[in-house]
This record gives sequence, structure tokens and C-alpha cells, in this order.
Amino acid sequence: MEPWPHCPTDQRAFAKILDHLRTSQYALAVLCSVSTQMKLLPAAAELPGLADLHRENYETGYHRLTAEGCVRRILAGDDHPTVVGIALRCMAEAAEHDRRARDAIGRMAAAAGNDEARRWVTAVQAWQERTSAELQIALTRAREVVGEACWKFALQLQY
Repeated sequence: MEPWPHCPTDQRAFAKILDHLRTSQYALAVLCSVSTQMKLLPAAAELPGLADLHRENYETGYHRLTAEGCVRRILAGDDHPTVVGIALRCMAEAAEHDRRARDAIGRMAAAAGNDEARRWVTAVQAWQERTSAELQIALTRAREVVGEACWKFALQLQY
């Protein structure tokens, strides 16, 4: 895929991107904790979409963690376009799994037949919205910083 595009790596901007990724990871950790607890509760364990939410949490967690690792490398001076590209691609992948997680939570909400189940669904929905919102801020800022050529390069990466 060479030659590599130029991918700007403004340190201040990437430090802020890292802050948003870390906040997103924090919210995802709580979301995973709450949704796992739901598997043990009779009011929520059988909700359609709960298994799908877990699968999407695994996927989005991997992509967030990889993006965060790349951003940490960028901040340490590793500005190779593939490192920047992987960070962007992983944030975009995580956002797609967030969308699927929202869909799963929507199915859970539609099937929640009692107040207890609805409270649990509301809790995971709130944490999922927070993790997704922080990721979107990081992704938007990263895309602005690196420009369209690097963004297009990132989305075409096959790994």
C-alpha cells in the first residue's frame, strides 16, 4: 500500500484524543460490568439482545484498546502512518460496534417487561451512550487533525 500518506500527529491534539479514548474506555468498563451482572439477574438474564450486547462489547473493547495503544505510541513519537491509520481505523471499527450495541440495547428495552428490567436496561443504555459519545469526540478530532488523505488511507487498511 506504499507510498504512505502524510498523517499529521499534533501532540496536543492527540493528547486530547487520548483523554476522550480513556473516558470512553472507563464508561465501557462500567457498561461491561453492569451488562455482565444482568446475566445473573432473573429480571434481565433472558432479555433478547443481551448476548449480542456482550459480543459487541468484546469487539468494541478490543478496537478501543488498540486505538488507545496507537495513540500512546503517537504521543511517544512513533508517527508512522500505519500507527496513525490503525488508530483511526480502530476508532471507526469501535464506533460501528457501538452502533450494533445500541441496536441490541434497543431490543432489550422493547422486551423489558417489568420495572426492574427497565432500570437495568436504562443503566446499560446510559453507559453505552457515554462510551459512544466520548469515542465520537475522539474520532472526530482525530479525523480533523490528520486530514482526508490519511483518513481514507486508514479506512482502507486490511489487517
